Amino acid sequence: MKSLAIRLSAKPYIDRQKFPYGFRKSGDFSITEADLLTSYGRTLLSLESGDLSPINEDEKHFVEFISGKVEAINNLEKAWAKYVRLARGKKHFYTLHSSASNQSDYDDDFSDEEFDVA
Repeated sequence: MKSLAIRLSAKPYIDRQKFPYGFRKSGDFSITEADLLTSYGRTLLSLESGDLSPINEDEKHFVEFISGKVEAINNLEKAWAKYVRLARGKKHFYTLHSSASNQSDYDDDFSDEEFDVA
């Protein structure tokens, strides 16, 4: 794989809110992915937000990738996609019932009138 021409971040990127113990210790990323996110994360975040303009083909491709125009073609883009999915994606919450819509089935079976609360 050719080396990427994306600028390294001036400071390590750390997402303390979503990954308080770091990318490596989260268990969600490989060591390589964690190192890429730490090294390039600030740059990628700035490119994504538009605070930083792309200066070469790799950075332009990244901006097109995060805009949904092209597929990820390198490990850095794939790691960023995984990070975004885990950090910003919806969390799944599980309950004792298979779905909330089933709750109405249970509500009809019982009413307060059936119980003698004295």
